[in-house]
Amino acid sequence: MPSLLISGANRGIGLEFTRQYLVDGWQVYACCRAPENADHLNQMADEFGDLLSVHRMDVRNGNEVTAVAEALSGAPIDMLFNNAGIVDSYGRGVFEGKDDPNLKNYDLDLWLEIFDTNVVSQGRVTGEFADNVAASERKMVVMISSGLASIANTWQAGRYAYRTSKAALNMLTRSVGAWLEPRGVTVVTIAPGWTRTELGGPNAHNSVEESISGMRKVLDGLTIEDTGSYWNFNGERLPW
Repeated sequence: MPSLLISGANRGIGLEFTRQYLVDGWQVYACCRAPENADHLNQMADEFGDLLSVHRMDVRNGNEVTAVAEALSGAPIDMLFNNAGIVDSYGRGVFEGKDDPNLKNYDLDLWLEIFDTNVVSQGRVTGEFADNVAASERKMVVMISSGLASIANTWQAGRYAYRTSKAALNMLTRSVGAWLEPRGVTVVTIAPGWTRTELGGPNAHNSVEESISGMRKVLDGLTIEDTGSYWNFNGERLPW
């Protein structure tokens, strides 16, 4: 039975990834900060039984990440989804909740928090579970990035914390890809598109079902030859 571990599994993109893979019969290790408040995830646990296990794991909490890694020691993980992340708008972070491009007004403390969550913590999680992934058949690490991370496609002020964090995540993908390639592990980064979730907002173009179905189709077609690459959910290869 194929298996996956996903962070930020309690809502939005992470929740829909969890649902779709469970429907297809995968073993899912779903991680989130507060399982006791993850109502939809717990309903899935009731529905899918032993296929789904829910774990407390704040990616910024090294002790919690290590605890999950110890609990799953020796268990193959075919796909590791580094999905947990935070943004700097929709009511939090950007000056008065708006895209004010003036750095003087920017919430620098939140910038550090976003970088820790979106970059440093993804490295922590990947390091802890690298052996599990290498022991599996599929051997894939997936970083959930953003089209806003593309330096080539960006000439716009604002969203500094989110943009720079996801661009750094792309660099992490390249470097980790080089590290894990000798073990046959494919490491890729993929953008879900502007998706209607709590983080993406209500005016986004894509439904969460469309986004996840698109990303799964892309990921299904990738091999070790694609390690270190950057993709959009629609199959387009994005420029760095």
